[in-house]
Amino acid sequence: LFPSSLSTSTKHIYNIMLLLSSTLLFLFPLLQQITWAFVVTWTTPANAVMKTPSSVMSSSKRSITSASTTTNSSRRIYLSPSSDTVMASNHNDNDKEAMALLQKYRDYSIHDSFNLVVMGDLHLEDDMSLHYQARDDCLSALSELSLLPSPPSSPPRPPLRRQSTTPGATNGLTDDYDKDHDPPIRLRDLLGPLKKVPAGELNLAQLEILLQEKKHQERDNSSHFINCHLVSLGDLGRKDIRHEPGDAGTTQSFLDAKEYLDSYHLPYDLVTGNHDLEGLDEFDTDLDNLEAWMKCFGKTVPYFSKQIGSRTLLVGLSTVRFRDAPHSSHECHVDTKQLEWFEEVVRNHSHEDGWKIFVFTHAPIMGSNLRVLQNVHLVNGCAWMNHCCAMTRSRFIETVKNSPQIKLWCSGHFHLSHDFPDSLSRVNQCTFVQVGVVGRKSTRDHTRQTRIIQGNDRMIYIYTVNHHYYNTEQVQERLRLDAKIDLERGEMWTNDNNNNNNNNNNNN
Repeated sequence: LFPSSLSTSTKHIYNIMLLLSSTLLFLFPLLQQITWAFVVTWTTPANAVMKTPSSVMSSSKRSITSASTTTNSSRRIYLSPSSDTVMASNHNDNDKEAMALLQKYRDYSIHDSFNLVVMGDLHLEDDMSLHYQARDDCLSALSELSLLPSPPSSPPRPPLRRQSTTPGATNGLTDDYDKDHDPPIRLRDLLGPLKKVPAGELNLAQLEILLQEKKHQERDNSSHFINCHLVSLGDLGRKDIRHEPGDAGTTQSFLDAKEYLDSYHLPYDLVTGNHDLEGLDEFDTDLDNLEAWMKCFGKTVPYFSKQIGSRTLLVGLSTVRFRDAPHSSHECHVDTKQLEWFEEVVRNHSHEDGWKIFVFTHAPIMGSNLRVLQNVHLVNGCAWMNHCCAMTRSRFIETVKNSPQIKLWCSGHFHLSHDFPDSLSRVNQCTFVQVGVVGRKSTRDHTRQTRIIQGNDRMIYIYTVNHHYYNTEQVQERLRLDAKIDLERGEMWTNDNNNNNNNNNNNN
């Protein structure tokens, strides 16, 4: 079949290439079956097999043997969604429904999907029952929300309508949004079908989901907390100073807070608040106080950056002075070293490369348009980060305006409800988020709330977890959606109905 003009050596090369191609075509089905056997072995719970080495080996051999016969039989090996054990079954209508669902969401992945619990001022109390109730509420909400897999890449869609140019302006959650968006698929909706389909019919993203589920099942005995994280915004110790261990800023307060945060069994990080450096009876200097805080939480610097997705970065900045403050000791102040580090991190994670940056500070920044307490923080010069430092206080908002990759900025400090309209605001592409408190003694308006930020590479959802819902006359949702942010279009929709019953009290 070769042209006569080809030399003998060239014909030999072509023959070798054809032989290699034929060999690969022969091996491909075998590789599929080996992959399937690997997934069966590693996604089967430990209690599904005997715990002796010999039984584990024989179980693995049985899985491989069964899988190797599927090419010549109508029987398939799959994982039961109810028992998570290896079973054999003929294809039926349920299998076809599973295949149809997985085909629709075939290219969805969890590379950049996350759930993030953001806690405001912690202020531990003698009676910690409400704090632990808040923890259980958050973990329950994470289970309910599950994870949002990311859809495949596609060209950006045009805006639904013109956005207001007024700083902080938002649009309500309208029918326009829902008509233009498919209901989001949840990870829990995919796990069952994934376990019913042969591995040879799954792609790499789907196999990765199964392996992640297996890893979390072994570690936490649950798949509800895949890619879940927690950030604390500081102010850890007791709000009422008694000049005793456990007061704000004492080593004991740090140890107690660590015990509490560890009880979530989630990866977490944190920043300092103004009260975390208030250990005046124990430490002589701000540096000694700060080093005790860092030592307790295993940190070498008071700031942090943490990547939680393929292109999602968390950045935290801490206040570093209390005794040395030239004006209000409760001013939250980021030093020049941190500020320069922050600006460098933003430059190194550019919008052009697809990064999303979420920033966490104890107090909000000047220009964020969030609600402040005028007769408490504003008059005392401690309402915003670096409030009294004219040289640096505007650098935060300038960085936000010049950096479209900064999508979210969370802060606490004011102990205020999420129910106020200006508990969320928007400046350019960045959404500023006020975070409430969980303790009864530290709330200013009788609400106890935590934020959950959920997202993938296209959307961000901002939720409120209401911890006070069970003892109020007004019926409130335990888990409430407050806002949706479309990252492709740069638009945000807020649920304005949540803000209709706000009452300004004397603290406001």
